[in-house]
Amino acid sequence: MRITAIHARNFLGIRAADIIPATPVSLICGPNGAGKSSIQEAVRMALTEETVRVGLKKEYSKLLRDGTESGSIVVSVGPQSNSIALPSGKISKGVPADERVRYLLDAQRFASLDVKARRTFLFDLMGLKIGTEQVRERLVARGCNAKKIEAVLPLVRAGFDAAAKEAAGKATASKGAWRELTSDTYGSVKAADWVAPLPAGAKDPEELASLIAESEETIRILSTEAGELQRQLGEIDAAARQRAQRANQIAELRAKAEQLPKAQDSAARALAERDAFLPQVEALRAAAGGKVAGMPCACPDCGAALLFLAGKLAKYEPAQIDPEAAGRLPEYERSLTVLENALKSRTTERDAADTAAKQLRLLQDQAEAEATDSADEVERHAIVSRLEAIQGSITQFGKDLDTARAAQRALAQADAVTKKAGQHHADVAAWDALAEALGPSGIPADLLSEALDPINERLAAAANESEWMRIGIEADMTITAAGGRPYALLSESERWRADAMIAEAISRLTGLRLLVLDRADVLIGSERDRLFWWLDDLAAAGAIDTALVFMSLKTPPGALPESITSFWIADHEVGTVREAA
Repeated sequence: MRITAIHARNFLGIRAADIIPATPVSLICGPNGAGKSSIQEAVRMALTEETVRVGLKKEYSKLLRDGTESGSIVVSVGPQSNSIALPSGKISKGVPADERVRYLLDAQRFASLDVKARRTFLFDLMGLKIGTEQVRERLVARGCNAKKIEAVLPLVRAGFDAAAKEAAGKATASKGAWRELTSDTYGSVKAADWVAPLPAGAKDPEELASLIAESEETIRILSTEAGELQRQLGEIDAAARQRAQRANQIAELRAKAEQLPKAQDSAARALAERDAFLPQVEALRAAAGGKVAGMPCACPDCGAALLFLAGKLAKYEPAQIDPEAAGRLPEYERSLTVLENALKSRTTERDAADTAAKQLRLLQDQAEAEATDSADEVERHAIVSRLEAIQGSITQFGKDLDTARAAQRALAQADAVTKKAGQHHADVAAWDALAEALGPSGIPADLLSEALDPINERLAAAANESEWMRIGIEADMTITAAGGRPYALLSESERWRADAMIAEAISRLTGLRLLVLDRADVLIGSERDRLFWWLDDLAAAGAIDTALVFMSLKTPPGALPESITSFWIADHEVGTVREAA
């Protein structure tokens, strides 16, 4: 950044300033109160709109030189300029804004920042992005577990510490899960080779599998044989039950068949009684004029009324109704109904006995035709004996099989516990690796190194070039001098030199090549000479486009390196000393 002109009117202690730098380094000097800081603040205000002595734009009138009503500032960078009119504060911008310029216009700014702000500035300075995507890439490059990265990555937004604590907490939880599973004290070396204890007398898994298969096959074969024997036993028992049922049927039928003669006699007597009584009823019916057997019917030839009685046809002669017969007829009808019901009942009993006798003969014939059950009993006894033996074998093989399966399950469970414990251990290792990567010695350290190494390298080079003490920025963002003395314990002159070297390092790293050093009069003697020769070396190397050095002097300076032009402030106005000479 080459400042080609500085013009100021009625700004703070300056009545008029017209500085046209002819060399890379401009030494702006004069007695105390001449207006050196006013020019430095004018440049700062024009390029950044940052004011030192007032906080609000409405207070800009306070920046005017006493007794004046208006003023202006114009700072040119190459062909472009920024200008500010006072007291309105109206600004015209032509120079591109760059926030990093603030650290070059105010060499003490970096040292005044807190730790967090210093870190943020250095990360920005070195173009280090620390968003979640960049952190993910760095974690993957370190070999961290992808799924676990995603679990803690959102916490990075709250800071590396929060994410690292989360990962460490999950590692602790995984250790607890390992201890709960194994009932053992966790140790990384122990857990790496830990194997669940096997049950007493445990056999080889392949041997157990073979034993189980053989036992299952044997039980299958025996069960098939047992099923066939049970089927045969069922057939024998079914035949025995059938014989028993038939014997019961024979006994019942025999009892019914034995009643046949008696039933036949009873049915014959009932029939005779009914047949003997029926004519009497028929006679009464006829005498009473009612319908009787053989009631008149028409002759097919002549149409005469005929009666058919006792197997003969006779001419029907209507009789006179006998009142006495009509009175007795209902009683005879009831008696006839009783006799007919009795006949029907005796006939049914006779037919049932007859049917039982016929069925009895059939069942007896079947029983005689079939063999006795003595052979079945012998066979049944043999089958039962064999079945009991087989069932005993099945029971024993079943117990052996259960034992083998239990042993197999115990081995599988031990293997599962071993694998689960291994997974917990792997989780611990993965979480620990993630916690370490997110912890102070991990990615934050890498980032700090990437941010600090370039600036510390430049600070070391600047110390060699200027022959000043070596300055460094530590990982905790503290500024220290050689020997580890912190910035706060340095003398005023040492702090000024530290600030100057830090500002030059920022200028070099940003590529802005601008340096503004106020209050350089803090240096005296050889230290002041070292400043001029250092700036001259920087200018000769093309490391700075513009360096503005402000120094209180009682008289204009003497001989200076060729790269340094001095501007003397007299009576609150400034022009080149060489032009005046």
